[in-house]
Formats: sequence, structure tokens, C-alpha cells
Amino acid sequence: MSFQNVSPYIRIAMDSIIQSPWMLKERMLWDYELLYLMEGRADITIEDKTYEGRPGDLFLFKPGQRHSIQIIGDNPIRQPHVHFDLFEQADSGDVKVSFKMLQDMDETERSWFRKDELSGALVDLPTYIRLREPSRVEQQLFGIISEFEAKLPLYEWRLKGSLLELITYIVREHAWNGRLYENNLHQELLLDIERYIAAHVHRELKLDELSERFHISKYYLIHLFNKVFDVSPIQYHQRIRLERAKNMIRHTLMPLQEIADQLGFSGIHAFSRAFKKKVGVSPAGFRKEFRGEHRSESVRFFI
Repeated sequence: MSFQNVSPYIRIAMDSIIQSPWMLKERMLWDYELLYLMEGRADITIEDKTYEGRPGDLFLFKPGQRHSIQIIGDNPIRQPHVHFDLFEQADSGDVKVSFKMLQDMDETERSWFRKDELSGALVDLPTYIRLREPSRVEQQLFGIISEFEAKLPLYEWRLKGSLLELITYIVREHAWNGRLYENNLHQELLLDIERYIAAHVHRELKLDELSERFHISKYYLIHLFNKVFDVSPIQYHQRIRLERAKNMIRHTLMPLQEIADQLGFSGIHAFSRAFKKKVGVSPAGFRKEFRGEHRSESVRFFI
């Protein structure tokens, strides 16, 4: 099929929090699933290769791929995810989410396997992607989930556009990483530091802490990080904290003080100052604008 005619169908879009112990037994999907590990850790096995999934990791399960998931440790995992067909088909509405292996499927179910269009010459996405900016994917995923759950008139149109935007971002992110990290001796170090920063958005981070933990001078750490991410490690940490704050303001009713506490700000005033400096409006103003946009959008749909 031509990518000029891409028209996705979203089967399921949801945010899941799963308590430990838990395991998803090996299965094969008929469709695609994008799974973002937002909190917790899990062993994710795809075609006999096991990845230790951590916050900020993105997994793309493709049609017909064997895979299983098992939580690591006692903490729950949070995994917003989307099941979709890249091209909507006549039977898209009939196909469900599979929890079966091939030998357990009947003839009709075996006919539901979608062609894998994301493993070709034009677009070739891996099953595991370490994101440079997880907050961008978080924001887009939760936008899709919110739209799927609300089901306002013409929501299908918006879902198609939102999913295409997300896939395009992931494709470009993967291509950018491939160019940037080719033959880069510091790849693993930078990925470890980035992973550590992403896992500690709930508190303040100091440059001294990163320097001591990863045995690298502060000045060289800043140099490397600026070269790759265009910001210092602490600026990067602040950026993903504030992106997380934006998502929490958009998609929860959590009081602003509680959001500030969960993200490790010293108080609501420090949170508001940092937020306004980055976003250009206070957290309260941002929430008001977001709700106003959605109210007016709802009115337009029903006129």
C-alpha cells in the first residue's frame, strides 16, 4: 500500500496502571500496539529477545510478533498504549485485541493479521526505541487517549491525524538518533544519564549528583549534553518536569499544589515561576486556557 493513502484505525487507546506481581503471557497481535513505559520496570520479551523496560522506553509490537511482559520488582507499572491498524480496512471494526498464540487461533482469526508496513524499505521502525524527549510522546499519547475516551463528534478524524503525527515524530526521532549516535563513543553513557534524569522527574537534580554517579566531570558532562540535546543536563531535567506538569494539568483534576509536590518543587510559588518562565503563562492560566479550548471545541462540534 502507498503511504500517501495512510488512514489509521485506532482500536484501543488507554492508560493502564498494573500492580505487581503481573505477567502478560506470550501472545501474537493481529494489529500494532504502541506501548510507552511511563512508570516502573518490566522485562519485555519480543521474539526471544528480552529488554529491561524503564520509564521513557517505547515499544512497538508488530502484527504476528511473539511477545510477553513481566513486571520487575514490587512497584506497579504505568503503560499508556494504543492498538491500531495503519490502514483502516473493512473488517477493522470486527478485529479485537489478541491474547492468543497462532496455534490457538481459528481460521477467521488467522485472517486478521495485518501486513507489517513499518518494517520496510521506506519506514523501518525497531520494536524498542529509547526516546530523547519522552515528554513529547507522553503528551501526544495522552491526547489520543483523551480523544478516544471522550468520543466527541468526528473524533475519528482527529484520532487519525493525532496518531499519524505521533508515528511521524517517532520515525523522525529514530532516524535522528541513528545519525547522531553513529560511532559515538559516548552513546551508552549519555543514554544512561538521560534515563536517570527521566526516572527522577519527581525531585530536584543537581549537577554534582550526576557527575558523581556517572564518574564524569561537570564541565565535560555539560559539553556532551549540550552537543547532543542542545541544553545542559539540568535544563533538560527541568524541561521534562515541566512537560510532565503540562500533561498532569491537561489530563487530571489534580490540584496544582499536589502537582508541584509530586514533581519535587520546593513550593507552589517556585513551581509557578518555573512554569511561567518556560510556558509563558501560569499553571492556573494554562489549565483555564486548556479547559476553555475544549469547551469551545465541544460547542463547535454540536452546532
